[in-house]
Amino acid sequence: MRKELIRVLLEMGWIKKALKGTSFLEESEKMEMLEEIFDKCIEDGLLYQAKRILELLPDSKKKEGLERIREKCIGMGLIDEAERLANLLHKELTEEELEKILIKCIEEGWIPKIRRVVELLPESKRVELLERILTQREWVEKIVRKSVEEAWVSELKKIAELLPEDKKKVWLEKILLTTEWLEKALAKCFEGDFIPKIRKVAELLPEPNRTKGLEKILIKCIDEGWILQAKQTAQLLPEPNRTKGLEMILEKCIDEGWIHKAKDIAEMFLEPERTNKLRKILEKCVKEGWIYEAEEIAELLQRKLTLEELENILKRCIDNGWIDEAEKVTKLMGRKLTAEELGKILIRCVEGGWIYKAKKIIASFLESKRIEELEKVLIKCAENGWIFEVKRIVDVLPESKRIEGLEKALISCLKTKEGFIQAKEIAKLFPEPLKTQYLETLKETE
Repeated sequence: MRKELIRVLLEMGWIKKALKGTSFLEESEKMEMLEEIFDKCIEDGLLYQAKRILELLPDSKKKEGLERIREKCIGMGLIDEAERLANLLHKELTEEELEKILIKCIEEGWIPKIRRVVELLPESKRVELLERILTQREWVEKIVRKSVEEAWVSELKKIAELLPEDKKKVWLEKILLTTEWLEKALAKCFEGDFIPKIRKVAELLPEPNRTKGLEKILIKCIDEGWILQAKQTAQLLPEPNRTKGLEMILEKCIDEGWIHKAKDIAEMFLEPERTNKLRKILEKCVKEGWIYEAEEIAELLQRKLTLEELENILKRCIDNGWIDEAEKVTKLMGRKLTAEELGKILIRCVEGGWIYKAKKIIASFLESKRIEELEKVLIKCAENGWIFEVKRIVDVLPESKRIEGLEKALISCLKTKEGFIQAKEIAKLFPEPLKTQYLETLKETE
């Protein structure tokens, strides 16, 4: 009954369960069922399981079992495993066996394996066999179609390298590397954004298709922002296409603000174009207020930033609330930030919620008693939840303005549900009896 159960499990394809069931059998029955399981694994191509079961069989059965697995590997086109098993059995794969594997690989479209099998054939047989394959249009189309789908066109070229020169030319030009097939391969590669593979395909195309293909790749890379790939592709183009391609990449980098990438591209041009490109990059840095990048580019141009450039950068830094960058610019200008400039930066920092930048300016204004500037940001500090900063500002306000400032801050916080907690914290800053009155009022929310 147990043997019948195991056979049913085998029919259902449950190899592991069938194998487990043999542990309850007598030794003779166990060996019999293990052989049946082994046969089933070979039949279904489950070679890993077959090898595991073979280890449980007697030594007298192992050589025959390995031979059967090897034959199955040949039928399945598994060249590496077939070769390994042949070595274990102290055999070599025959030309007939290699031919069987090759045909299976072609049928399945396993291009890298085709090359592997061809490499093992003696040269005379190699040419004869491949020529026989090339006369069958169906097989050729299968190889090429699979190469297109998987972007394995370079593998086709490697197969051709194994042939004598005159045969290689026929293989490449008339059959495998025709423009039609390569155009299809190029389109397939673009679907998956396989840029390195796309380039390999495009490089095999005859002119002018090669240049057109590479330009299409270049535009795709630029559109996607793949600058390294774009640069590598542009370098494969003939002049003047190469220069035009690099200019397109540079323009993309400048537009996006990728200054270090733009700088690298600019360095690829010869003078005077190199200098012209660097000037364009510098203009972008000045316009955006990027002082550190502007300094770096100016150094490459072997000059200092002009006073006009520094003033434009400073204006942008103030507008953006960049206190550290603004201080760097004024240092280069030989002065310090004015109270008015600091006030503008502080307002921007408070509006942006940048507490660490704002703290630096608030501390400076507290020390110099710049009451007017501090009053401008008191309410926004409260709304941001910067209660400690609110307290510091209120403490330096004149007595007549202190209560008024706190009340304005408290009311502003209450205008949003999120500000209720901040409002209660501000209420604690009032002197008595206002403190108790406001806290009692805010004790319960509706």
